[in-house]
Amino acid sequence: MPSIDQMIKAEVRSLARKGKLIDTAFKMFRQQVFPDAAPDAIAVMRTCFFAGCAEVYAVMSSGMDDGLAETDGDLRFMEQWVAEVEQFHARTIATSTATGKAQ
Repeated sequence: MPSIDQMIKAEVRSLARKGKLIDTAFKMFRQQVFPDAAPDAIAVMRTCFFAGCAEVYAVMSSGMDDGLAETDGDLRFMEQWVAEVEQFHARTIATSTATGKAQ
């Protein structure tokens, strides 16, 4: 099963319009990382996943400069926290690959 970043933009936008983007991303994540998780573990993971998404939204909202147009400060801010997430993601993939958990 692919991840959201492997989907085409039209699919991502369609899921967002339907209110299913984050739920679909969670399902993809769960299937890739914890395919055999128990229902109670899935419920906890889903809550954590959505809480993480809400926190990222809060970080983005509070860190952006005022106004409608993006600024150089906005772009630097986005690049910095995205780089942090990408670095974590790369370490997670490397670790799961080394331990044989990746599919």
